Amino acid sequence: MTFGHHRPLAFLVVAICLAALACAARAETRIGVLYPESATPYVRLYQTIINGMTLAGDVQLRSRAISDRDSAADVRTWLASSQVTVALGELPPALTGSLATPLVYGAGALNDNSLAGVSLAASPAQMFKRLRQIAPDVERVFVVYKPQATGWLIATGKVAAREQGLELIITACDDVQQASAAFGRLLPQTRPGKDAIWLTLDPVVPMNQLLPVLLRESWDRSLVLFSNNPIDVAKGALFALYPDYPAMGKQLAERAKKQATKSAPAGPEASEHLNAAVNTRTAAHLGIVLGERQLQTFDRIFPEAPK
Repeated sequence: MTFGHHRPLAFLVVAICLAALACAARAETRIGVLYPESATPYVRLYQTIINGMTLAGDVQLRSRAISDRDSAADVRTWLASSQVTVALGELPPALTGSLATPLVYGAGALNDNSLAGVSLAASPAQMFKRLRQIAPDVERVFVVYKPQATGWLIATGKVAAREQGLELIITACDDVQQASAAFGRLLPQTRPGKDAIWLTLDPVVPMNQLLPVLLRESWDRSLVLFSNNPIDVAKGALFALYPDYPAMGKQLAERAKKQATKSAPAGPEASEHLNAAVNTRTAAHLGIVLGERQLQTFDRIFPEAPK
């Protein structure tokens, strides 16, 4: 058999390989990432999330800092080759509202049931699983929220609480005054060692005003207080789960790929890849014994040892 007989087959193999490469190239989702021109720590955070987005694979990323000098027309031109836009942090609605591409939000609380994206809010399923591990005697979890802001998170929380055998007691409020009054009514009903308060990123809960009160009450009433912020743990909350930012970037890119093909669910989703913080002084006060192996599952432990 001569080489000539193999040439059509060889060409066919090459053609198939080239077609496969072309398909692979076409499969990449072109994502334009916008973030506000900010102070260095925030820019570093945005860059960490953007670097994490590359971990998703099958994406082509371009990123741009947005300042007051940028017009909506400038940004639309820059995004002309993108299939989907990711907006990190706080960007002007006048700009994001005029984009032609599907829009995905990240690096924010996403306190709006209609926003597509990945919130800084931690997965309720993981929150309640961790609560069960640390404080297995807890039976009820209280949460105050604004339905238009974090209704999406509370809906997920209801399912997660049932799965962990917890009773989730929700109080809907429209503003800060109602939320403060709600906590005033709820706290006297709580039972030492049996109840917990879940602090979300909902705007009706003004942490700078309420946190000192809730910390004092949780200490006096032996209540578990858990949140989304390690700073709360440094101040005395029992534990917090908060985003692992590179992994959150990957989740954001995966969401953007779905958004580009219109296969994404509606509304925000919680961060699934999380770090954990615990306060051992608070745990001891609550009678919770944390073993060495359990402590190793936390990324930050407070009070921090002097350096």
